[in-house]
Amino acid sequence: MKDRTISDTKKRLLRAGEQLFRTRGYAGTGLKQLTQVAEAPWGSMYHFFPGGKEQLGVEVVSFAGEFYRAGWQTAFDRYPDPTEAIERIFLAEVQVLEASDYRNGCPIASVTLDVASTSEALRTACASAFAGWLATIERAFCASGAPQVDAAALAGFVLSTLEGAIVLSRAAKSPEPLLQSAKLVRRVDARP
Repeated sequence: MKDRTISDTKKRLLRAGEQLFRTRGYAGTGLKQLTQVAEAPWGSMYHFFPGGKEQLGVEVVSFAGEFYRAGWQTAFDRYPDPTEAIERIFLAEVQVLEASDYRNGCPIASVTLDVASTSEALRTACASAFAGWLATIERAFCASGAPQVDAAALAGFVLSTLEGAIVLSRAAKSPEPLLQSAKLVRRVDARP
């Protein structure tokens, strides 16, 4: 039973990190604040992350990366037309932003912008998370009949468009950049 409690505590810390990185970024997230949000004892921070904030950041990015990669996959499983799945992801992000008064961004993008040039460990974790998303999007395009080279390029276009539209929507406190991008991305078709 003790191992389960420790595992649950670590999961709470990772979830709290993902939430705080979405709203405050890596640099703006304090460890004490994180333990409070996770409702975890202070000592658990260094028990699970003896390497400190950088190790925590790497693990949060990996956790969040897999969580959102699974979300992409779920959308592609639900909607066999990848452009419909992608459009729905864009529209779901509108709901997330509106519900959070435009505070919730992408935790991976936030960390990348905060520290990619100063922490190789965090940069690598962010690159790995994005690579997982790109591979998932690419596979969906390939499954719909797109040649792999086109599918890879389109995956990069889709992810770049989504991340950029999130930033623009947050800055404008408006869903318009995401809504406009969703319409345009819906037109993408890499099938021969």
